[in-house]
Amino acid sequence: MASTVISVPKNTSIDLKAEPFNADPSKLVLPSGMKVGVLLIHGLTGMPNEMKPVAKQLEKIGCEVAVPLLPGHDGGHKALLATGWKDWQAGAREALDKLSQTCDKIVVGGLSMGGLIGMLLSLENPKVCGVIALSPTIEYDSRNSSNPFRILLPFIDLLPFTGSIFYWTEAAPYGLKDERLQKMITKQVEKAKRGGSTDFGQFRTYAGSLRQLQRLVNEVKKQAPRVEIPVLIVHSLEDTLTTHRNAQMFYSWLTNCPDKKIIWMEGCDHVLTLDLKKDEVAYHCAAFTCGAIAKARKTMPATV
Repeated sequence: MASTVISVPKNTSIDLKAEPFNADPSKLVLPSGMKVGVLLIHGLTGMPNEMKPVAKQLEKIGCEVAVPLLPGHDGGHKALLATGWKDWQAGAREALDKLSQTCDKIVVGGLSMGGLIGMLLSLENPKVCGVIALSPTIEYDSRNSSNPFRILLPFIDLLPFTGSIFYWTEAAPYGLKDERLQKMITKQVEKAKRGGSTDFGQFRTYAGSLRQLQRLVNEVKKQAPRVEIPVLIVHSLEDTLTTHRNAQMFYSWLTNCPDKKIIWMEGCDHVLTLDLKKDEVAYHCAAFTCGAIAKARKTMPATV
């Protein structure tokens, strides 16, 4: 009945500073002679369209991109509650396996929970040469999140029916600073209040699904020391759902990863891929992909 509580190790020293951005996306180039794939995974209660800006930038530089809809996310809360983290992982794995049939090397990335699933999948597939974790979510510990549920979630193991009774309804700003998107979501959020889905995903998250996220996090913590390929973490210092401590903790778990980096963002919120700095986030994902593929290229046979 274990749960995960964020406690950043004292020896984890990471500067909390966002660097100025002045890069030129047109200069991004993939190594020639390779078929490159990227798997992008949406977050808990999210939808594939939240990854669209990143996918477009990756396609522009020549990547084959897959953005699957995870099991249980194609309906209301009942459909989601009927699935667990292993089902979500299996859905993403299916998309990864399909990419593997046509691509020489693959980078896996995801938003929030999606980045954690991507890390686990990287350990299963030898073609994966890089991991991108955008707003990695160890727990919702910020002011506009499901914080009150945190301590009680493990009791769902003893009383499973409670997982479908208690829920958290997300409120504005919905993990976004973009006021235009906030207004669009507000118009649809009544659907979610009735347990339905919107064009942006579900905004009612039941305790049962949050408990599944905890179980996923526990597995990620256990497996993270096995990761040895490059990892990019991108997190906003102004995240209203998951504080920067989530990124720091995830980073600290990657004890055997020699090439890991955190990029801190400002002027955007949790949903980095859709918010005001989405183009900058897309660039970072594409630049990391080019770098990871270039490093992997050096270890491949000369005939490839």
